[in-house]
Amino acid sequence: MITLVSGTNRPHSLTSRYSSAYFELLKQKWEEVQMLDLSNLPSEALSTDIYDKGKKPESIISLQNQYFTNTSKFIFIFPEYNGSIPGILKLLIDVLDPKVAFAGKKAGMIGIATGRQGNLRGMDHLTGILQHMNVTVMPFLLPVSKAHLEIDSTDVITETTLKVLNVHVERMINF
Repeated sequence: MITLVSGTNRPHSLTSRYSSAYFELLKQKWEEVQMLDLSNLPSEALSTDIYDKGKKPESIISLQNQYFTNTSKFIFIFPEYNGSIPGILKLLIDVLDPKVAFAGKKAGMIGIATGRQGNLRGMDHLTGILQHMNVTVMPFLLPVSKAHLEIDSTDVITETTLKVLNVHVERMINF
């Protein structure tokens, strides 16, 4: 199973639009795929109960079981927030059991930014976090710079960016 994580809880974001497009490309080439959009994260994720291992809310346990436990590969697509990753993405990682959700698995990532560096720093930060939890990160990190100019209002992605997304999908499948 490959799980794509759309890494922001901001509704109707550029990230969600790129995530949807990537998900469609992935579904064309791989049968077992699913997408977790963090704009649909259960409200209990924001509760302090998430840190009590004996009292973890059922919705968080269910989310972990559905999207992380039986997944062998992840694709994280996330925007640049203050030179790093969105807090909601870090919170998600923190509420899950790293040995169950992440250890021994593989991950790829795409950074989304309206600036010119495509969230390179955020991808570096997430790489460090994932490697700490024993996740192997695919070396092909894909920064999408000036992301708002690479997709139109009807979610059509420019031909050049679409080609690179297809290459990323192929490499992720073969990783």
